[in-house]
Amino acid sequence: KGHDFHTLLYNYMNELLFKFSTDSFCVKKVEIQSLTRGESTDEDCYVTAILYGDTFDMSKHSSGTEVKAITYSDMQIHEKPDRIDLYV
Repeated sequence: KGHDFHTLLYNYMNELLFKFSTDSFCVKKVEIQSLTRGESTDEDCYVTAILYGDTFDMSKHSSGTEVKAITYSDMQIHEKPDRIDLYV
């Protein structure tokens, strides 16, 4: 959850990073089940999703630069009538 979409995306990405750091889980696909925006400024936004992926395996997955933390730097959210585009 988050108080706006930027905070929601930050918290969501942070959870994915935690899942990789603790369980070595690599996300391949995300299926959004629900996305709710608070009706007023004191209501939070929520996302519910199913994650598909695999445990990280050096023989199957290439490794690159390690992500140590999620930041708001260059985070962009573009809302369109039929979708929301995210850039992180």
